[in-house]
Amino acid sequence: MNTTETKLTPFAIDVINGLEKKNKSLPSKYFYDEEGDRLFQQIMNMPEYYLTRCEFEILAEQRKEICDAIGAFNASFNLIEFGAGDGLKTKLLLKYLTDRKADFTYYPVDISLHILDELTADLQDEFPSLQVAPVHDDYFGALRQMGNFNNRRNVTLFLGSNIGNFHYDEAAGFLKQFVSNSRSGDMLLLGVDLQKDPGIISLAYDDPHGITAAFNLNLLRRMNNELGADFDLDKFGHYTYYEPASGEVLSFLISLENQLVYFPDSDQTISFEKNELVHTEISKKYKPEELEELAISQGLKPVSHFLDSKNYFTDTLFSV
Repeated sequence: MNTTETKLTPFAIDVINGLEKKNKSLPSKYFYDEEGDRLFQQIMNMPEYYLTRCEFEILAEQRKEICDAIGAFNASFNLIEFGAGDGLKTKLLLKYLTDRKADFTYYPVDISLHILDELTADLQDEFPSLQVAPVHDDYFGALRQMGNFNNRRNVTLFLGSNIGNFHYDEAAGFLKQFVSNSRSGDMLLLGVDLQKDPGIISLAYDDPHGITAAFNLNLLRRMNNELGADFDLDKFGHYTYYEPASGEVLSFLISLENQLVYFPDSDQTISFEKNELVHTEISKKYKPEELEELAISQGLKPVSHFLDSKNYFTDTLFSV
């Protein structure tokens, strides 16, 4: 059956198309339902998940330098954030900017309406004078909207090493679209996890507490809840590994036995073989020179690198 001819949701279409492929895969953007949001908050609080702490340190200790580098007090601007989440780190910048009366509107972008609603309400309480215009969309949809906000200069935040959820060529395509939807003088603050001891990286994505496994398996629970599928979560496992040569962490669901899963909305049954893998996420780590080459190739100019004290993570500022 051609799923594009039915009235299935985009979620259902993406799921069926991904699971019908020879090498099964599911888009990582669907991790983030309400339970996925909750589990990811737990991941960010794990001692093994260094990324959030490293970037928080950068924004806490270098926010003046970052705001000066983006010219935050020279003229009015739009502050756009892809994958805003709970805003924990961004609030450090928002407080600095609002305390000093910077003239800007904050556009948080997130695919999770639940987390976006929570963030908007939270910001209204914490920063009553802040102009907030939430955007419920994925990254590429938000890119297409950027030029329609107003005539102000855009400063875009893409933090949390979310660029790592793309393969290198996909990241290049994303940055190309970013530049094509930007104007000269627009800026991008890109949070990127750097290559380091493979053991440190591996623990962040396969922790001993089982939280990353629960986060991965929740994708099956979401398909049961929203698509009426009949996945038995006890018959699937979580598998991940880090490949230092490519800098890629690859995460999978693994079928623990031969089984069939039924999707009633599309009246389709998907078969899984024992030990068959379903790719769910990539988390690429960069070398600094590789990051610069990637950005320059798509029309971005490096302005400044802001690094944490361990040199684990960078928030790199680029201009268009």
